[in-house]
Amino acid sequence: MLLIYLPVITPRSEYIFNLVFIQHLGLQYCTTTDLRQFKEYPGEKINYSDKNEINSFFIRSSQFLDNDSIKIFRPEVSFKNEIKVLFPDEESHTGFDIFAAIFYMVSRYEEYLPFTPDVHDRFSEKESIAYRNDFLHQPVVDHWIIYLKKLLDAQFPLLKYNLTNKFKAIATYDIDVAFKYKGRSFLRQSGALVHDFLNLDLKNILNRLKVLTGLMKDNWDVYEALERTIKEKNTEAIFFFLLGKKTKYDRNLDPLHPSMKQLIKKINAFAGIGIHPSYFTRDKPAKVNKEKRLLEEIADKEIIRSRQHFLRFELPGTYLNLISAGITEEYSMGFSNACGFRAGTSHPFYFYDLKNEKTTSLQIFPVTYMEGTFFEKHSPQEALQIMKELLHEVKKVNGIFITIWHNHTISEDYPEWQKIHNEMLDEINSLT
Repeated sequence: MLLIYLPVITPRSEYIFNLVFIQHLGLQYCTTTDLRQFKEYPGEKINYSDKNEINSFFIRSSQFLDNDSIKIFRPEVSFKNEIKVLFPDEESHTGFDIFAAIFYMVSRYEEYLPFTPDVHDRFSEKESIAYRNDFLHQPVVDHWIIYLKKLLDAQFPLLKYNLTNKFKAIATYDIDVAFKYKGRSFLRQSGALVHDFLNLDLKNILNRLKVLTGLMKDNWDVYEALERTIKEKNTEAIFFFLLGKKTKYDRNLDPLHPSMKQLIKKINAFAGIGIHPSYFTRDKPAKVNKEKRLLEEIADKEIIRSRQHFLRFELPGTYLNLISAGITEEYSMGFSNACGFRAGTSHPFYFYDLKNEKTTSLQIFPVTYMEGTFFEKHSPQEALQIMKELLHEVKKVNGIFITIWHNHTISEDYPEWQKIHNEMLDEINSLT
């Protein structure tokens, strides 16, 4: 049993010790504030305080975990073993306050501080410490924990671990607009035809009429082919459905249309499903509840997974709303304009509510890669190369590689991206 000494035990320290030692390392530990008990303990022990006066493994506490309030603070960044670290301290065996560093990243402390929002009022990658210090592309938290284990192995060779982390991938799909032509009301179809006619888009008019008369399959109806691919490659997949009322940013089809209801039931039979709360649900819990209940009624099952439309959320409000709605798994932790590791990790972690200083029941599944990030900045081949690099980063740390795709990007309207999607699944399959 590993014993950790610290002058004061706080909700923050309890949270981070559980994350590091229980969730990642499968290592049993206990804590004490009794210095005499610590000194007399004959087994493996860590001194996590501000004084290195005890003959033990020492990590100097920056006292960041002792706080119970949110202050404007940004830690120093340094290098350690070619990996960026926060809270550097050369007297520590680790070379930095690893517990404070991990907490800063996974609690998303910086997102509670003043920042300049993007056009959708979101915390953008350019505001993050990872982007500004060029380590957004690395799951630094995972590397820090692996490094800590190596040091503990050298110091305490008899420590017993129960390591359970294994590399895997989850392909996720946001169904914002399920079909290109079908599934719309008579009024919306008429309006679309008038729009195409005024723009002299004869191809669109012809295709729409062919789909509506059953002479052609809808361009964005990729689900049968996707089901075959997912089964052939033994891929874990989750589909998130946008069911909110139509707005400027929510262009989804009527969820009660027979085509939509049939699609949801069909996908539920071969993959996981979740709610994709609409654009204005970020701070409106009633909307989240309504949309979630609607999906549950259609699918005839409890919905526990969620991802915000436009990855639009604020902390802690949005997450607390999801918890109250019965969501236990959340998949929005990524940036829309940059791939990488927003929270510094590729492993799921429980959301820590900084406003109320408590661990919650909501498990966060970080997103590494979204195809939409690359549409205007990179070619499909460049996007594939970046995806492979990130995939191998996750593989190194036995993390979970989570990607976001949209049904229209893997349709015949975007053949190059459809090809990249399938090549991605092949690459994943070769590593698992």
